[in-house]
Amino acid sequence: MEPDNGKTDQELVRACLAGNRSAFDELIRRHQDSVFGLAVGMTRDRDDAADMAQEAFIKAYVKLEQYDPNRVFKSWLLRICANQTKNLFRKRTRRRRAEELHLNEGAVLESAAELDFEPLEAALSKLTPKYAAPLRLKHMEGLAYEEISAILGIGVSAAKMRVARARKQLAERLSHE
Repeated sequence: MEPDNGKTDQELVRACLAGNRSAFDELIRRHQDSVFGLAVGMTRDRDDAADMAQEAFIKAYVKLEQYDPNRVFKSWLLRICANQTKNLFRKRTRRRRAEELHLNEGAVLESAAELDFEPLEAALSKLTPKYAAPLRLKHMEGLAYEEISAILGIGVSAAKMRVARARKQLAERLSHE
């Protein structure tokens, strides 16, 4: 098969829907770093992030017919990843509450592994997912606030506020290191 590198995301989606499996492989190659980066920013755990990224691509493949080619594919895909990650948090919260009720003990909290990243990445990992995800989307993915709000399911003003607060927290953390 011919390489799909010169095609737009929308052309690759059409090719995939027409039965070209390598077209979806190219979409994965193009967007895997962005999807994984968002998942790491939200989960602060590389294993969970890998799972969320994989699930996001699977869900995108299954729901590919629902993709609107008038929208940016990357934003659609990142929205799927953000929703998958939010669902993981909800599932864990429900499970923890059930354990508390049945065991009559405190919640079983998973401690996030310390990531051996560069100082910026280490400081980012200490931000809450509420602030890390929009900051990553704005500055690492270069998305507009409107896209960030759509991906995270928050208002545009909330996206701007979270990015501003994340910048401030990040600057404070970096100045103390």
